[in-house]
Amino acid sequence: MSTTPVNVQIPSDTEAPIIADFVEHALRVAYFDRQHWASLPSSDWDQPGVYVLMTNDGSNRVYVGQARKLRGRLQQHNNKEKLPWRRALAVKRDTTAGFNTAEIGYLEGRIAAELNALHQITVVEGQTSGDETLPKHMMISLDAFVKSILGALRLAGLDISRSNPQTLLEDEEPASTSKPSTKPSKTVTVADLVSSGLLQAGHALFLSQAGKEAEGSVTADGEIIVRGVSYKSPSRAAKTVLEGQASNGWMTWKVGSHAGPPLDTLRQQWLEQQAEEADK
Repeated sequence: MSTTPVNVQIPSDTEAPIIADFVEHALRVAYFDRQHWASLPSSDWDQPGVYVLMTNDGSNRVYVGQARKLRGRLQQHNNKEKLPWRRALAVKRDTTAGFNTAEIGYLEGRIAAELNALHQITVVEGQTSGDETLPKHMMISLDAFVKSILGALRLAGLDISRSNPQTLLEDEEPASTSKPSTKPSKTVTVADLVSSGLLQAGHALFLSQAGKEAEGSVTADGEIIVRGVSYKSPSRAAKTVLEGQASNGWMTWKVGSHAGPPLDTLRQQWLEQQAEEADK
């Protein structure tokens, strides 16, 4: 289980925002109640970033947005609300350059898509398409930021757990190679393929089944992003694309193109490598 180091600053002034610094990605997050939005210093928060507005009425409705000037945009939401929000968090990059408009557009789409995929949360006017004009390597970097921002939402008390835990499907039970080995077989993950170099972050995956087609991409930590939502399980990603129809994702996701090899080919190569290492 991976963890994210966070430094939290809780001011003695109860109206001032609580600040959390996500060290790994230099992200600064401000937590505040709507009635105290004006306590955000304009010198620090009239900068590009993304934000999430949350309700306290039990509806679990949220609004995901992005702005070139966060504080000014939050003032607009306070004066003319699009939902009765009561608390919020704002996220910016704690670096000299900060985010640019394309980056916050991409993050807005990714965060909205991730939250919209949760049955317990309703995203109000959330942008799910995102800005995909960025180079591939920039998207890969920003995908890592999404996990920290979702972690920030957990700190805010938002339930971002998925209703169906990504347990193994039947087709993802521990695989084994045909080579004899005294070692027990193990469950192979996409992360194993990435860490071994058989698959690289940014690699495109393609699916075509039952008249439906989809394209996904591989993240640096071995997840598959499809339509803005990340999945650890290839079969879970495929099942979502196929609208609930079961599918062996290791066979249906093809690497590089619709005519490329299935993910299972790389899985078997990984298993063979492990067997050879065990025999040395």
